[in-house]
Amino acid sequence: MIDFSCKSVNLRASLPVFVILLLAACAQPVVKDEPGEKVSAPAAVEPEPDSRELSVQPVPKQEQLTSPLLYSMLLGEIAGQRGRLDVSGASYLEAARQSNDPRIAERALKISVYAKKPQLALQAARRWVELAPGNLEARQSLAVLALRTDNQQEALEQFEYLLQQSQGEGDDPYQSLLALMAREPDQQRALEMMKQLVALRPQDPGAHFAYARLAVHAKNQPLAEQEVERSLQLRPDWTQALILQAQIHLEQGRGELARQRLYAALQRKPKDADLRLAYARLLVDLDDFDGARAEYSTLLKQQPDNGQVLYSLALLALEANQLEDAQNFFEKLVALDYQTQQAYYYLGAIAEEQNNRSRALQWYQKVEQGDHWIEVQIRIARLEAQGDDVGAARERLRKLRLGHPAQAQRLFLVEGDILTQLGRYQEAYTLYSQYLDTQPDDSEILYARALTAENLDRLDEAERDFRKVLQQDPENTRTLNALGYTLADRTGRYQEALVYVQKAFTQTPDDPAVIDSMGWVLYRLGRLQEARDHLQKAYDMTADGEIGAHLGEVMWAMGDKNAARAVWDKARRDSPGNAVLEETLRRLSP
Repeated sequence: MIDFSCKSVNLRASLPVFVILLLAACAQPVVKDEPGEKVSAPAAVEPEPDSRELSVQPVPKQEQLTSPLLYSMLLGEIAGQRGRLDVSGASYLEAARQSNDPRIAERALKISVYAKKPQLALQAARRWVELAPGNLEARQSLAVLALRTDNQQEALEQFEYLLQQSQGEGDDPYQSLLALMAREPDQQRALEMMKQLVALRPQDPGAHFAYARLAVHAKNQPLAEQEVERSLQLRPDWTQALILQAQIHLEQGRGELARQRLYAALQRKPKDADLRLAYARLLVDLDDFDGARAEYSTLLKQQPDNGQVLYSLALLALEANQLEDAQNFFEKLVALDYQTQQAYYYLGAIAEEQNNRSRALQWYQKVEQGDHWIEVQIRIARLEAQGDDVGAARERLRKLRLGHPAQAQRLFLVEGDILTQLGRYQEAYTLYSQYLDTQPDDSEILYARALTAENLDRLDEAERDFRKVLQQDPENTRTLNALGYTLADRTGRYQEALVYVQKAFTQTPDDPAVIDSMGWVLYRLGRLQEARDHLQKAYDMTADGEIGAHLGEVMWAMGDKNAARAVWDKARRDSPGNAVLEETLRRLSP
């Protein structure tokens, strides 16, 4: 049986700026940032190229513009314009040393970061903090740069300052600190810094919790477990720490321990919605979908308009094939205007599963964006083809290919499959050949064209394409099986067919399509009992109509005609209209 599844930083200092600056020496010019150019510490240390422009404007009125200062700034701008960011950064740093304007130091920092000159950037950050000690962006930049350049004590002082400033701001004063630490490329260095910060406040559960989160990010699970347990010792039954502990246990492969501890915590805190939500998610991770559904249902009673809970219940209902429940949940999501694009997609899929073509199209046509958009267009095309509007389906797929060239292979396969399903084999063959004219080695399209050639009785061309795939990938199980089956089914080259199918069978002994091929080759070779054993196994696995046809034929050849008729009758009920089965019945059964 053949498997038919076709699987320079831009520093633009303009001449007018220079002219204004030179002519305005007596007007005491200043450096001024462009609107919206303030940069947080992580962005200051790791900026995106070309994400902002750097320009010069006049300096504060209270500061005299000296010749050395003017020279350093102009040199910095000219060097930047010419792509010499190292010279530009050094020149601006010199200007920052001569000026009391912190914005010049900030500019020196940004240019040095762009130039990938961390030592220059560090000096600029120090000057910025010196001139603006209360500026948190300056402090953040200095903390990160000191950490990255191995100035541990300086980094510790800056992080400590930042942490003290964040006390009393929100529920988690460590959040901004963690954001900085998580961006550090050397995670071990970040962990060591956090360790020093925690050592300064050993009785603070929040400190240990933050340390545990950073350890999770660094994939140091033993350290994460140790620190989250310490946070729970200091603050028992802290919901967020309990959830993090469960996450750590799950990542360690101790899912049952995570379940037990969260369940016990939920018994102590049954009204804690965050805890119940985490427990429900954990049950999903552990494949306990019934248990998860029960927890989400409890949450929904407490929060009937919670879109997140509704969405989870909708997906769980889909997984259980409870289509009516899933439909109700998705329709509620649409009413709540939550995850509407996703809901439209799934509502369309449900209607399609229920054979309600018009309703499916109505839902699919509401999908205008999102991860499922191309999938929706493909589904619409298939529905159009089912509705005898093949021209519209093909035109839709053609436009998709033009708009999304990276998806061309998939879209050619979809269009070819639509044509094949309609028995328009020559059109499918021509379509695949069109693609192969520009991509002659595409194994997926070669495989699909080979199957189409076989349907057109062009066996030499089918074999040629199968062999070309095997030249590229001699272990391609699907192609080994298809070539072997074709040789056994359509030619008398049974021994050669056995070689290919045997190789495929060795690689995937539990694949029913390959088992069927093995049984069919053995039948052709006259090894009837072996053939029957293989085919019975494959049929028991899938109840596939084509495999049932093969099994019945072997039984018939062995003289067991009653058994053959019983298999064929069942296969006909399970797979009405199967072409191979119908052909077998016409040929053998009176």
